[in-house]
Order: sequence, then structure tokens, then C-alpha cells
Amino acid sequence: MFKPSLEEGAKLLPKQKRLIAIRYLSHIGMVALASQQYLSIALIYSAIPVILRANGASLQLVGLYSTAFFAFTVSILWAPIVDRWSLNRLGLRRSWILLTQVATTAVLTVMAFLNPKTDFMQVFLVSVALASVAATQRIATLGYIAEALDSSERPLGATLLGWGRVIGHVIGGAVCLQLIEIVGWRTALLGLALLLAVFAGWVFAIPEPLHSKNKSRSPQRQSIFLRNNGLWTTAALIAPGVAGIALAFAMVQLRLVDLGFAAADIGWIGAISNVLTYTIVAPLTTAILGRMAPNRGVMLGCAVLAIGFGAFAIIDCYVTDRVSAVASVGIVFAALAVQHVTFTNWFLALARLGKAGTDVTFLTSVMSAFALTGFAASGLIAAKFGYRVTLILPGLGYALSGLLAMGFIRAANLSPPRVA
Repeated sequence: MFKPSLEEGAKLLPKQKRLIAIRYLSHIGMVALASQQYLSIALIYSAIPVILRANGASLQLVGLYSTAFFAFTVSILWAPIVDRWSLNRLGLRRSWILLTQVATTAVLTVMAFLNPKTDFMQVFLVSVALASVAATQRIATLGYIAEALDSSERPLGATLLGWGRVIGHVIGGAVCLQLIEIVGWRTALLGLALLLAVFAGWVFAIPEPLHSKNKSRSPQRQSIFLRNNGLWTTAALIAPGVAGIALAFAMVQLRLVDLGFAAADIGWIGAISNVLTYTIVAPLTTAILGRMAPNRGVMLGCAVLAIGFGAFAIIDCYVTDRVSAVASVGIVFAALAVQHVTFTNWFLALARLGKAGTDVTFLTSVMSAFALTGFAASGLIAAKFGYRVTLILPGLGYALSGLLAMGFIRAANLSPPRVA
């Protein structure tokens, strides 16, 4: 076997260092990309509902506003286009990311000139446009991560997405609400638009995945109605858990509004909970998932979440409403962290090379559909049965998802395809 001399080894060292530096830059870029899209998402699901509720909107109206995320459900329709056609010389993934970043800046600028107190329908329609752009950016980002990371790094990729999600939530939720209270709606949103324009510079700092560079622009037959049985089975088993946690998430901050918490305080309670869970819970989940197959990770994650919500339902009977409301924010965000890392790791494992954006988008679109069901029903359930009931249903949903995962995986002997 050929062994390089000391001089040749010394020449290789700078190249290895450069490759390592590019790798780390790519990881940082993944966090930045995720934070960009989740900033606008957090504005829709965290800041605007609080503003609407504080201005007298009913629970039913706020719950229906959450259907602005319908774009994430139907994004599978244009995912094959994002997965196939490059827009400019930046490459397949980076060109779409840059386009959606510019579009997000433009949509936020339009929203800044609306009045959330009186222009509810206009705010809703612009929110739908913002969600559509964010959904498109997520297709490109998920495709980028699936192609840039090898199989051993998938749990890390899920965690990187989670950290970016935290940054986006803090800025789009807590910071945005604080700015709205200090400088007003228009100035705050224009500031966010400017920040996103600056964030777009990350696209030029990260490398295009090798697979995307070599990908042919020639048309390929790619069915929107995916025939991968693993994808359809996964979509079925995650449904109860996703719908349950979405129902709880939609109401958890509105409960704080009804208890008299200030809007900025609500934003920071959510932000701190998000930061703590993705700093502690998400890395712990990543470490555990790295030692087991992704399918078994889904079963374990659902079991842990079902037990956690069951324990919280018991403890909740012995604490005051204000303590319960603040604690419920923490447990909901902790559940979202575990769900995010567990499900994303499984989704990335099922994705096929060359169709990663489409495959993962199919599963995230299904998640969005079930989440919309929970969002739409959340206001009706909370108004009729109370907020505490909305915290019992996630535990039941995760328990059912865990049982379905156990049955489906054993029956079909599902295992994710090996990715070179």
C-alpha cells in the first residue's frame, strides 16, 4: 500500500484543514438557513395571534387564522420543481434559497403597511403568501441538508435545524412582540424585513452540495403521489401525535393572554422555553437517536412524549392556573423539540438521493395537514372544554402514534434505504 512521505503529508494537511473549515461553515450555514425561514413562520404562529387576541379577536377567529399554514400542506405540489430546476449559477439549492429570501423581505414590507386591528383579512392573505414563500424555502433547505450530510450526521442535521428554529422563533416571536410594543407594528416589521435581507448573504458563504452540482437539468419522471411505502406508512403513524401537539400549541400562549400576561412577556416566555428545550432536550434526543435505528427512535420518542404529557396532566391538578399556564409552554416546546429531532431524523433517512426535497417535503406537508386540523379545532375545544383539555390530547395522540409505529414497523419491517 502506498504511504505518503512526511513532505507529502504536510502538503495534504492544509487541504484537510480547508475541507474541515468548509464543513463547519456548512453546518453554521444550515443553522442560518433554518433561522431565516422560521423567523417568518414564528411571526405567523407566535406574534400575530397574540396581537389579534390582545385586540379582542375570539379564540375561534385566532384558531382559524392558523390555517394560513395551509401552504405547507400543499407545498408538495411544487416541490418537484424546486428539487429539479436551478434558477441561476448559484446552483439548485442555493438559487431557490436566495429567491425565497428576497421574496420574504418583500412580503414582510407589504405586511408592515397593514393594520392588524382593522385589516384582518388583508393580514391573513399576506400571511398566506409569507407561509407559501417559507414553505418553498423549506423545500430547498431540507434538500440541501439531506444532500450535504451523510447518514451518520442526520441526527446532527435535525438538531441544526432545531437550533435555527430557536433563533428564528426568538426573533420572529419574542423580539418582534417587544419591538411592536416599543416602536409599533410598521417599524418593527420593516426592521425584520431588513434583517432578513442581511441574512440572505449566508447563501453566498455556504457551498452547494456536490450531488446538486452534478445533477442534470434534464426532466425526470417523478410522481407527486409518491409510491414509497415507507413514506405513506410514516405519514399515517405520525398523524395522531402531530394533530394533538398542534392543538395544544395553538392555545398555550393564548391562555397566558387570558390570564393577563403582557404580550412581550408572553413572547419571552415562549422564547426562553424554546431556547432551553433546544439547548438541552434536542441535543439529548440527538445523542440517544445516534445509538439506534431511526424507526426505533420514532417509537421511543412517542412513548416518552405520551408519558410526559400524562405526568403533566396529573401534576397540573395541584398547581395554580398561572403556574400551570407557564409550565405548559415549557412542556409543549419540549415536546416539539423531541418530535422535531425524532421525526426529521426519520424523514431524512427515508429520503432518496436526487429527490430528497420532494420526499421530505411530502412528509412535512402531511405533518402540516394534520397540524392544521389541530389548529382549526383548537379554539372550539378550548372554548367548550377549557385549556387543560388541550394539554391532555397530545399525550393521547403520541400514545396512539407510538402504538401505530410499533405495529406498522414490525408488520412491514420498515427500514430506511441506505444512502451512499
